[in-house]
Amino acid sequence: MNLLSVIIPAHNEEESVERVLRDVNKEKDTLVRLGYDLEIILVLNNCTDETGPIAQRISFANDIPTRIVREDRKGYGYAHRLGIAEAKGDILLTLDCDNTYPADKIPELLELMEQGYGFITTDRLSLQPSMGKTSKLGNFLLTNAAFWLTGQRMRDSQSGMWLFRRQHIADLLQGLGTGMELSEQLKIRLSRVTNWTEVSIPYYERTGDSKLNPVGDGFRCLWRLVTT
Repeated sequence: MNLLSVIIPAHNEEESVERVLRDVNKEKDTLVRLGYDLEIILVLNNCTDETGPIAQRISFANDIPTRIVREDRKGYGYAHRLGIAEAKGDILLTLDCDNTYPADKIPELLELMEQGYGFITTDRLSLQPSMGKTSKLGNFLLTNAAFWLTGQRMRDSQSGMWLFRRQHIADLLQGLGTGMELSEQLKIRLSRVTNWTEVSIPYYERTGDSKLNPVGDGFRCLWRLVTT
């Protein structure tokens, strides 16, 4: 049996973590039929609320295969790095902890991965997402900047749901950022070394307050693109 590791970075997501874990766990039986066991790596990124205790309680009560790890350095990139290091799966999938991404698409993406892809990313922008105008504009600008600076064409370079094979990741993390920019940087590097595709998905309204700094995170992502 193969293993799928679902990496979920979380910064103060006490309002959403229960549903996220339950939704991923609903796919467990389908994954087994596809030949995959499931592990969930929940990365508590500088959390100061009840995200961890809630996740621990829900996982124990519902037999959800969750491993909870802590990263005290605040940053989306730090959380992803730790999640990747802790994951034991043959294939790794990332998912934000805010109920915006469709966990029920995980089996479909995994089946597509088995067609010979080393990396699959998702596109939130094509299906009229529940996303504010500022976020849409920021995603559009960064995605197009990524194309002009790197030559890699993605419809949504900022998506938080993507999966990749462990074998392609070992040498790609060096020099990447520690914030939101890591996601886009790593996707670009993966797209250079393996077959990849992009799949359109629905994108839902988030639970709880957004932790993004649109201007600061946007400029940081743009700057880091130059060195990717």
